[in-house]
Amino acid sequence: MRIGEVELRALEDGIFTTAAGNLLGDDSLRARIRGALQPVLAVTAEHIVLLDAGFGPEIPPGLKESYTLRRERSLPQSLREAGYEPEDVTHIVLSHLDPDHAGWALQERHFPNATVYLQRAALEEAAGMPAGHPRREVAASARHAAEEDWAVLLEGDVQIVPGVRVEVRPGHAAGHQIVWIESGGEAALFTGDLAPSNIFLNPDLISSADTDPEAARRNRAEILSEAERRRLPVFLYHEPTLAVARILRTEKGGFKGVPFEG
Repeated sequence: MRIGEVELRALEDGIFTTAAGNLLGDDSLRARIRGALQPVLAVTAEHIVLLDAGFGPEIPPGLKESYTLRRERSLPQSLREAGYEPEDVTHIVLSHLDPDHAGWALQERHFPNATVYLQRAALEEAAGMPAGHPRREVAASARHAAEEDWAVLLEGDVQIVPGVRVEVRPGHAAGHQIVWIESGGEAALFTGDLAPSNIFLNPDLISSADTDPEAARRNRAEILSEAERRRLPVFLYHEPTLAVARILRTEKGGFKGVPFEG
Protein backbone atom coordinates (compact mmCIF):
# COMPACT_ATOMS: atom_id res chain seq x y z
CA MET A 1 0.00 0.00 0.00
CA ARG A 2 0.99 3.62 -0.42
CA ILE A 3 0.57 6.36 2.16
CA GLY A 4 1.25 9.52 0.21
CA GLU A 5 4.80 9.11 -1.05
CA VAL A 6 5.65 6.22 1.29
CA GLU A 7 5.35 2.62 0.13
CA LEU A 8 4.43 0.15 2.88
CA ARG A 9 4.69 -3.61 2.83
CA ALA A 10 4.16 -6.24 5.55
CA LEU A 11 7.01 -8.76 5.45
CA GLU A 12 7.20 -12.28 6.86
CA ASP A 13 9.41 -13.99 9.42
CA GLY A 14 7.31 -17.03 10.20
CA ILE A 15 4.57 -18.21 12.55
CA PHE A 16 5.25 -19.09 16.19
CA THR A 17 3.26 -21.35 18.48
CA THR A 18 3.38 -21.22 22.27
CA ALA A 19 1.29 -22.02 25.31
CA ALA A 20 -1.30 -19.28 25.72
CA GLY A 21 -0.24 -19.04 29.35
CA ASN A 22 3.08 -17.55 28.24
CA LEU A 23 1.15 -14.51 27.04
CA LEU A 24 -2.13 -14.52 28.94
CA GLY A 25 -1.30 -15.91 32.36
CA ASP A 26 -1.60 -19.21 34.20
CA ASP A 27 -5.36 -19.62 33.66
CA SER A 28 -4.76 -20.39 29.97
CA LEU A 29 -1.77 -22.71 30.27
CA ARG A 30 -3.47 -25.62 28.47
CA ALA A 31 -4.38 -23.64 25.36
CA ARG A 32 -2.03 -22.96 22.46
CA ILE A 33 -1.74 -19.68 20.61
CA ARG A 34 -0.32 -18.85 17.18
CA GLY A 35 1.24 -15.57 16.22
CA ALA A 36 2.75 -14.15 13.07
CA LEU A 37 6.00 -12.21 12.83
CA GLN A 38 5.30 -9.39 10.37
CA PRO A 39 7.83 -6.55 10.28
CA VAL A 40 6.81 -3.63 8.09
CA LEU A 41 8.92 -2.07 5.36
CA ALA A 42 8.50 1.66 4.78
CA VAL A 43 10.17 2.95 1.62
CA THR A 44 10.47 6.71 1.17
CA ALA A 45 12.19 8.67 -1.58
CA GLU A 46 15.54 8.53 0.24
CA HIS A 47 15.26 5.90 2.98
CA ILE A 48 14.30 2.28 3.55
CA VAL A 49 12.98 1.79 7.06
CA LEU A 50 12.21 -1.52 8.78
CA LEU A 51 9.71 -1.53 11.64
CA ASP A 52 10.61 -4.35 14.05
CA ALA A 53 12.75 -7.30 13.06
CA GLY A 54 11.39 -10.75 13.89
CA PHE A 55 13.09 -13.53 15.85
CA GLY A 56 16.41 -13.61 14.02
CA PRO A 57 17.94 -16.73 12.46
CA GLU A 58 16.49 -18.92 15.22
CA ILE A 59 14.57 -18.77 18.46
CA PRO A 60 16.88 -17.73 21.34
CA PRO A 61 18.00 -20.69 23.50
CA GLY A 62 15.97 -19.54 26.50
CA LEU A 63 12.71 -19.72 24.52
CA LYS A 64 13.22 -22.93 22.55
CA GLU A 65 11.36 -25.06 25.09
CA SER A 66 8.28 -22.83 25.10
CA TYR A 67 8.10 -21.62 21.48
CA THR A 68 8.12 -23.36 18.12
CA LEU A 69 8.70 -21.48 14.88
CA ARG A 70 7.59 -22.44 11.37
CA ARG A 71 8.91 -20.50 8.41
CA GLU A 72 8.21 -20.55 4.70
CA ARG A 73 10.59 -17.61 4.42
CA SER A 74 12.72 -15.61 6.81
CA LEU A 75 12.74 -11.82 7.07
CA PRO A 76 15.79 -11.42 4.78
CA GLN A 77 14.18 -13.72 2.21
CA SER A 78 10.90 -11.80 2.41
CA LEU A 79 12.82 -8.55 1.99
CA ARG A 80 14.53 -9.88 -1.14
CA GLU A 81 11.19 -11.00 -2.58
CA ALA A 82 10.05 -7.39 -2.14
CA GLY A 83 12.99 -6.29 -4.30
CA TYR A 84 15.49 -5.17 -1.65
CA GLU A 85 18.69 -6.50 -0.10
CA PRO A 86 19.56 -6.31 3.61
CA GLU A 87 22.28 -3.82 2.67
CA ASP A 88 19.60 -1.45 1.34
CA VAL A 89 17.92 -0.92 4.72
CA THR A 90 18.92 2.44 6.21
CA HIS A 91 16.93 2.55 9.47
CA ILE A 92 15.42 -0.04 11.84
CA VAL A 93 12.85 1.05 14.42
CA LEU A 94 12.35 -1.34 17.33
CA SER A 95 9.09 -0.97 19.22
CA HIS A 96 10.76 -2.60 22.27
CA LEU A 97 13.24 -5.33 23.18
CA ASP A 98 11.29 -8.58 23.13
CA PRO A 99 13.36 -11.07 21.12
CA ASP A 100 10.57 -11.69 18.59
CA HIS A 101 10.75 -8.01 17.61
CA ALA A 102 14.48 -7.34 17.74
CA GLY A 103 16.16 -10.56 16.61
CA TRP A 104 17.40 -9.79 13.11
CA ALA A 105 18.35 -6.26 14.18
CA LEU A 106 20.52 -7.07 17.18
CA GLN A 107 21.61 -10.74 17.32
CA GLU A 108 24.17 -9.86 14.67
CA ARG A 109 24.39 -6.96 12.25
CA HIS A 110 22.31 -8.57 9.52
CA PHE A 111 21.49 -5.14 8.05
CA PRO A 112 25.02 -3.71 7.85
CA ASN A 113 24.11 -0.20 6.69
CA ALA A 114 21.15 0.38 9.02
CA THR A 115 21.00 2.39 12.21
CA VAL A 116 18.75 0.90 14.91
CA TYR A 117 16.44 3.19 16.89
CA LEU A 118 14.92 2.34 20.27
CA GLN A 119 13.94 4.20 23.40
CA ARG A 120 16.48 4.50 26.21
CA ALA A 121 13.69 3.65 28.67
CA ALA A 122 13.11 0.33 26.88
CA LEU A 123 16.78 -0.55 27.20
CA GLU A 124 16.98 0.45 30.86
CA GLU A 125 13.90 -1.57 31.80
CA ALA A 126 15.06 -4.62 29.85
CA ALA A 127 18.55 -4.45 31.36
CA GLY A 128 17.00 -4.47 34.82
CA MET A 129 14.97 -7.64 34.26
CA PRO A 130 15.94 -10.76 36.25
CA ALA A 131 18.74 -12.93 34.95
CA GLY A 132 17.49 -15.20 32.18
CA HIS A 133 14.60 -12.95 31.19
CA PRO A 134 14.40 -12.75 27.37
CA ARG A 135 14.44 -8.95 27.32
CA ARG A 136 17.57 -8.82 29.45
CA GLU A 137 19.41 -10.96 26.93
CA VAL A 138 18.39 -8.61 24.10
CA ALA A 139 19.34 -5.57 26.19
CA ALA A 140 22.96 -6.68 26.27
CA SER A 141 23.02 -6.75 22.47
CA ALA A 142 21.28 -3.37 22.26
CA ARG A 143 23.78 -1.79 24.64
CA HIS A 144 26.65 -3.16 22.56
CA ALA A 145 25.08 -1.73 19.39
CA ALA A 146 24.75 1.68 21.06
CA GLU A 147 28.37 1.58 22.21
CA GLU A 148 29.42 0.72 18.66
CA ASP A 149 27.36 3.67 17.33
CA TRP A 150 24.98 1.70 15.14
CA ALA A 151 22.07 2.01 17.55
CA VAL A 152 20.56 5.28 18.78
CA LEU A 153 18.82 5.56 22.14
CA LEU A 154 15.87 7.93 21.86
CA GLU A 155 14.23 9.86 24.67
CA GLY A 156 10.67 10.54 23.61
CA ASP A 157 8.70 11.12 20.42
CA VAL A 158 10.76 11.92 17.33
CA GLN A 159 10.68 11.84 13.53
CA ILE A 160 13.03 9.13 12.30
CA VAL A 161 12.92 10.24 8.65
CA PRO A 162 10.37 12.39 6.83
CA GLY A 163 7.13 10.42 6.88
CA VAL A 164 8.09 8.06 9.72
CA ARG A 165 7.51 9.22 13.31
CA VAL A 166 7.70 7.33 16.61
CA GLU A 167 5.45 8.00 19.59
CA VAL A 168 6.14 6.53 23.03
CA ARG A 169 3.20 4.47 24.31
CA PRO A 170 4.34 2.41 27.30
CA GLY A 171 2.51 -0.41 28.99
CA HIS A 172 3.70 -3.57 27.32
CA ALA A 173 7.17 -2.26 28.07
CA ALA A 174 8.68 0.97 29.31
CA GLY A 175 9.64 3.06 26.30
CA HIS A 176 7.47 1.01 23.96
CA GLN A 177 7.09 3.04 20.76
CA ILE A 178 4.47 2.89 18.05
CA VAL A 179 5.14 4.25 14.57
CA TRP A 180 3.09 6.70 12.54
CA ILE A 181 3.59 6.75 8.78
CA GLU A 182 2.37 10.13 7.50
CA SER A 183 2.64 11.55 4.00
CA GLY A 184 0.49 13.55 1.61
CA GLY A 185 -2.29 14.03 4.13
CA GLU A 186 -2.61 10.26 4.70
CA ALA A 187 -1.52 8.12 7.64
CA ALA A 188 -1.05 4.53 8.79
CA LEU A 189 -0.17 3.06 12.17
CA PHE A 190 2.20 0.33 13.32
CA THR A 191 1.31 -0.69 16.88
CA GLY A 192 4.18 -3.01 17.82
CA ASP A 193 3.05 -5.05 20.83
CA LEU A 194 0.57 -2.51 22.18
CA ALA A 195 -2.18 -3.94 19.94
CA PRO A 196 -0.46 -6.68 17.93
CA SER A 197 -3.34 -9.00 17.03
CA ASN A 198 -7.10 -9.37 16.98
CA ILE A 199 -7.37 -10.60 20.55
CA PHE A 200 -5.46 -7.56 21.81
CA LEU A 201 -7.89 -5.17 20.14
CA ASN A 202 -9.79 -5.63 23.39
CA PRO A 203 -8.28 -2.90 25.61
CA ASP A 204 -9.13 -4.86 28.75
CA LEU A 205 -7.18 -7.97 27.74
CA ILE A 206 -3.84 -7.65 29.49
CA SER A 207 -0.81 -9.69 28.51
CA SER A 208 1.17 -11.35 31.27
CA ALA A 209 4.21 -9.77 29.57
CA ASP A 210 2.90 -6.22 30.10
CA THR A 211 5.07 -4.43 32.65
CA ASP A 212 2.46 -1.70 33.32
CA PRO A 213 -1.03 -3.14 32.70
CA GLU A 214 -2.90 0.09 33.41
CA ALA A 215 -0.75 2.05 30.96
CA ALA A 216 -1.19 -0.71 28.38
CA ARG A 217 -4.97 -0.59 28.77
CA ARG A 218 -5.12 3.20 28.56
CA ASN A 219 -2.74 3.57 25.62
CA ARG A 220 -4.34 0.73 23.68
CA ALA A 221 -7.79 2.30 24.02
CA GLU A 222 -6.49 5.72 22.99
CA ILE A 223 -4.64 4.66 19.86
CA LEU A 224 -7.40 2.31 18.70
CA SER A 225 -9.97 5.06 19.22
CA GLU A 226 -7.90 7.38 17.06
CA ALA A 227 -7.39 4.75 14.38
CA GLU A 228 -11.12 4.01 14.31
CA ARG A 229 -12.07 7.69 14.17
CA ARG A 230 -9.61 8.44 11.35
CA ARG A 231 -10.33 5.15 9.48
CA LEU A 232 -6.61 4.40 9.29
CA PRO A 233 -4.87 1.23 8.17
CA VAL A 234 -3.28 -0.46 11.19
CA PHE A 235 -0.48 -3.03 10.85
CA LEU A 236 -0.94 -5.94 13.28
CA TYR A 237 2.49 -7.46 13.85
CA HIS A 238 1.34 -10.77 15.35
CA GLU A 239 -2.01 -11.42 13.61
CA PRO A 240 -1.60 -14.42 11.25
CA THR A 241 -4.90 -13.83 9.42
CA LEU A 242 -4.84 -10.07 8.98
CA ALA A 243 -1.63 -8.10 8.45
CA VAL A 244 -3.36 -4.76 7.82
CA ALA A 245 -6.67 -3.96 9.48
CA ARG A 246 -9.27 -1.28 9.63
CA ILE A 247 -10.41 -0.82 13.23
CA LEU A 248 -14.13 -0.88 14.08
CA ARG A 249 -15.91 -0.49 17.40
CA THR A 250 -17.87 -3.43 18.72
CA GLU A 251 -21.30 -3.31 20.36
CA LYS A 252 -19.67 -4.02 23.72
CA GLY A 253 -17.41 -0.99 23.47
CA GLY A 254 -14.25 -2.76 22.37
CA PHE A 255 -12.65 -2.95 18.93
CA LYS A 256 -12.23 -5.45 16.13
CA GLY A 257 -10.16 -5.56 12.97
CA VAL A 258 -11.50 -6.14 9.47
CA PRO A 259 -9.51 -6.25 6.23
CA PHE A 260 -8.44 -2.80 5.16
CA GLU A 261 -9.66 -2.09 1.64
CA GLY A 262 -8.61 1.54 1.21
